[in-house]
Amino acid sequence: MDEHKTKIRLLAPGYTAKQALVLLLHTDPNLDLQEIEEVYYPYVRFRYEIKVGKGRLMEKLTKLSDCIVDRVSGSTYEAKGEPEYIEEEVWLEDMLDIEVPLNECYDTAHDFTMKMYISKGKLMMTPQMAIIEEEEFYKRFYIVTCLDEKDLEYHIMVDAVDGGISVLDNEYQMALIEKR
Repeated sequence: MDEHKTKIRLLAPGYTAKQALVLLLHTDPNLDLQEIEEVYYPYVRFRYEIKVGKGRLMEKLTKLSDCIVDRVSGSTYEAKGEPEYIEEEVWLEDMLDIEVPLNECYDTAHDFTMKMYISKGKLMMTPQMAIIEEEEFYKRFYIVTCLDEKDLEYHIMVDAVDGGISVLDNEYQMALIEKR
């Protein structure tokens, strides 16, 4: 293996770079596409077993909940379904740096899951929560450089898993990508 590459666990992509470009052109056929780059964004997923109640009631109120923590910004998301991963060798320079240490992710995920579960369940009791699965992984995004009608550059980010599209006009987001 090349010293400038590493093997990572990657959330299985649904879109290739070419498919991402086709998706963008279907959205706006007049886009002036210049370049496409891949970036790999770090995450960690926690699966919690949540139990509420005592004695006989415990069986009735046991639930699983998945929480994903973004290792760059610390944002949290509720995950649905079973993730599918692949192993892939990627260039180190294409990976965003982990900014949020794992110990902070535990606290963030616990607080997020607790609030989410209590608000959904409208519970008066504090649930017992235990992490039963934990996975660190990366997700591929395509960063597409485009030119507007005045030949000014802007960037569009395409999620390689679900094809979600975001315009990156935010200086913070571009600074993260350029920091690689």
